[in-house]
Amino acid sequence: MSKSHKDISISRSVGQFFGHLWGATTRPLPPGEPSKTVIDSNVEQHEGEVDGKKVVLRRTTIDEVEIRED
Repeated sequence: MSKSHKDISISRSVGQFFGHLWGATTRPLPPGEPSKTVIDSNVEQHEGEVDGKKVVLRRTTIDEVEIRED
């Protein structure tokens, strides 16, 4: 008998979520998929105050190379 989505516990859902992430990061790319390599990553961060509240502006730039075997 299968359970409906609302019958699954929180811990089970969290386990499934991290299982999907683990599988996505450890599974090899299928043949024909381009390989990607990150060659540079840059983070710029500026802190300030707006209406008496601390704010952080952050910009992340990622440069990558994609190699296709066509």
